[in-house]
Amino acid sequence: MDVKTIISRYAEYHADRTAIVYGDERLTFREVNERSVRLANGLRELGVKRNGRIGTVLGNCPQYIEAMFAKHKINAVDVILSPRISTADLEYQINDADINTLIVGNEYISQLPERSKISGVKNFIAVSKAPGGWLEYEKILAGASAVEPEGEGDNQELGHIVYTSGTTGKPKGIMWRRDSFLLVARNILLDLLPDLNRNDIFLGLQPIYHAVASFVLPCWMRGVTQVITPSFDAEMIFPLIEKENVTIIKTIPTLINRYIAHPDIRKYDFDKIHSIIYGASPIATDKLKQAIHIFGRVFIQNYGQSEAPLTLCCLRREEHMTEGRPEEVALLASVGRPYTMVKLKILDEHGKEVDNGELGEIIVQSDHAMMGYLNRPEETSKKLINGWIHTGDIGKIENGYVTLMDRKGEMIISGGLNVYPNEVEQVVNAHPAVLEACVFGVPDEKWQEAVKAAVVLKPGMTATEDEMIEFCKERLASYKKPQSVDFMENLPKNAQGKILRRELRAPYWKQYTRTIGG
Repeated sequence: MDVKTIISRYAEYHADRTAIVYGDERLTFREVNERSVRLANGLRELGVKRNGRIGTVLGNCPQYIEAMFAKHKINAVDVILSPRISTADLEYQINDADINTLIVGNEYISQLPERSKISGVKNFIAVSKAPGGWLEYEKILAGASAVEPEGEGDNQELGHIVYTSGTTGKPKGIMWRRDSFLLVARNILLDLLPDLNRNDIFLGLQPIYHAVASFVLPCWMRGVTQVITPSFDAEMIFPLIEKENVTIIKTIPTLINRYIAHPDIRKYDFDKIHSIIYGASPIATDKLKQAIHIFGRVFIQNYGQSEAPLTLCCLRREEHMTEGRPEEVALLASVGRPYTMVKLKILDEHGKEVDNGELGEIIVQSDHAMMGYLNRPEETSKKLINGWIHTGDIGKIENGYVTLMDRKGEMIISGGLNVYPNEVEQVVNAHPAVLEACVFGVPDEKWQEAVKAAVVLKPGMTATEDEMIEFCKERLASYKKPQSVDFMENLPKNAQGKILRRELRAPYWKQYTRTIGG
């Protein structure tokens, strides 16, 4: 079964139900499918052939889903571009992926490089009113056929290219097979949201081009209404949840931290929410407990990475119901157990599988994993070895549950002893005045590296450096406590909301030829 058949089949099954809510706009399953069909046929008329590369530079809007479906309907390659990256990075990715057609939100047109620098692009499509030299999205739809395009999809073909964040060099294009979204949807319906049904209302509080895109197909298959919002500010989100009777939310820990610290959160009714899925970065167990007290026992943790999209491990809703049990902290600090269709091992530095409870690199194997890195066979061979993805994440398995310690290379070596930033962050984040924190290593003449914490305080709260260090000293081995604390208004984050540890650490290492610890 291919994705294009799944899309059209469930458009028929749920034809008159509301598929998308976007502000005051309501689109049924039939309408979304017809618009994606018209776009697909319009793209064919523009000369887009099978396996042609189509890039989208879009924020959260219905057209993102329409374009995603249209690419499947004509067996084109979906190149996922972040609208938050620089013009230089857009130029690199457009050329690296050999994109021939761009679909762009009008607010992002000014970010594109000059046409002479992306000469491989033949079709420039603006989602609303088109500037000179651009094609207009709605006019393409209006002039195209509403008959489903012919041609079967090949699940083994390249179907998607998504770029890494590029924090360690030039972004790498990750290649997914055409059926990757279908396999991820299977994993979500099998393990993460097995009770998903047509009574649910789904709200993604992340960019669609990131993790939320993986929920589009399972929601489509189950007849779920998807609420799309371009903004994630609490002042907009809290009323939206009430108004649309949202039952499921997909978000990230940094937003959860912001929401639970908001002074008006208790004024709103969140009783209809039965699932809040979080992932992308760790959340402090103390913050998670606070969130549970506010929203209820509705949380589900998900762990994945772009090389094996989204679905590697999950900590289910019932596994968050541990209050008062001895294993509570350990369980909430874990990322759960592997998905049914995922194999997972922990290896030491010699490539040998470690014993239960010992630390090592997490490697995974699954049918939804990447094909490799675009145009980078050497880097592919280092990441994908004998069918196993080497994640670069350090962790352990205890009683079947996987706990992440940190990214490989981000470990701090202080006086010859290993310090895992995530472990220290859990403690710093437990301080009642802390909104969010990041821990990293800085040069130290005596210890080689010293532990530093960058901290953002909650609005109206205060704390001193000595107070923070003493707080950690009481809860950690002495060598793990921060030696210094920087108080900041905000922590740098990438487009997916992950804190950029390397960006915080870089100024301290710029005069060194080697950044110890990564």
